[in-house]
Amino acid sequence: MILYFFTFRRVNLVPSLTAVAKHQTKTELALHLLREKIRTGEFSPGQRLRLNSLTQELGMSPTPIREAFRLLQADGLVNYRPHQGIVVTEFSPDETSEIARLRGVLEPLATQMAVEAFTARQIRELERLHEKLLAAVASGRGTSLSAVNASWHQEIYEASGSSYLQEFIRQLWERYPWRTMWALPQRSERTAEEHSAVMAAIAARNGPLAAEQMRAHIESGERSLLDQLASEEAEAGA
Repeated sequence: MILYFFTFRRVNLVPSLTAVAKHQTKTELALHLLREKIRTGEFSPGQRLRLNSLTQELGMSPTPIREAFRLLQADGLVNYRPHQGIVVTEFSPDETSEIARLRGVLEPLATQMAVEAFTARQIRELERLHEKLLAAVASGRGTSLSAVNASWHQEIYEASGSSYLQEFIRQLWERYPWRTMWALPQRSERTAEEHSAVMAAIAARNGPLAAEQMRAHIESGERSLLDQLASEEAEAGA
């Protein structure tokens, strides 16, 4: 796998489209838009990405989109299939488990580093995002839940101060099947509970405990997700 590093410090899990459009080339903008559609599940695993449709949807010529395809392919997010063209990569349960295990190492590390460095302003913003997530769960607003969840995690990992760590985490997040995750029964309620446990540890300025709660949160999601993927695989093979 080829890893791409960037010169800016902040690595957004949910970046602002306005900021991206203002400072990046058309190829970089196409790459950003396609990454977001893959990450959020708008482009599902196995879906064919048609160049003609994307030129209309993104309002771009084919050239930057083709170049974005090449970069996405290098990152493993899409692949080429004979007679189909470019399709969104499908990850097996084993691959998803590997991604989750790596998340379970890197994200707790970033969390512990963040607790040691949090400013009062950052904690207030984290509390605001947590309250927003609780409200989304209570009202059943699944469409906003994914973005708020990503923003909450990002606020923590950004506070770690490590751009490399943030970039590694971003790459793992892009490969994680979030659409399947949020469709799981009671997953949003469990996420709210687990986030609350992380928040309590952060409020106590207990870095090791916050890291352990984050690890438990990721492992909980992994177990639920792998059970679902195994069930889908069994049904497909029946």
